[in-house]
Amino acid sequence: MAIVLRHRITEEIASGMLRNVYEFAYYGALWWEDMEKAETLFEEALASAGYAQDSAWELLEVKEERLKLFNVKLNNDPRRKLLLQNDGSITLIKS
Repeated sequence: MAIVLRHRITEEIASGMLRNVYEFAYYGALWWEDMEKAETLFEEALASAGYAQDSAWELLEVKEERLKLFNVKLNNDPRRKLLLQNDGSITLIKS
């Protein structure tokens, strides 16, 4: 399972610039492999990605397949945002 950040009010999945295992930069959903690491690093990751500090961000556990779908929908494009509704549906917003 992967841990991502979801805003409770806007339902946005936090996204930003990341590096893959080959050290290539890409734009995707911010994520961690375990809850302990996520709890330690999420505030710094939000700030680095340009999000304002807000107590409405929650750590959410998702399956790896869902994380991959987030990144496919973001399509390495920082102008895109993802919303994850409470029913599990995903909405893509292009700006």
